Amino acid sequence: MDKKLLCQIIGRNIRQRRQDSGISEAALAFYLDITPEQLQQYENGDDSPTCDELIAMARLFECSVNDLCN
Repeated sequence: MDKKLLCQIIGRNIRQRRQDSGISEAALAFYLDITPEQLQQYENGDDSPTCDELIAMARLFECSVNDLCN
């Protein structure tokens, strides 16, 4: 799979899970110890989170890492 497409899929899933959970961008960025701008890059599909960040989000959203990547 193309890296850009994968980044877009992951970003869309992060945004959807975050919104469904009622968590603000600022709160999620703080939880992940990243800047809100970095989170926006993830959600826009311009960059991808690290493995550790994916695991942290999966725990927070009570889903699997695979759920965030598919």
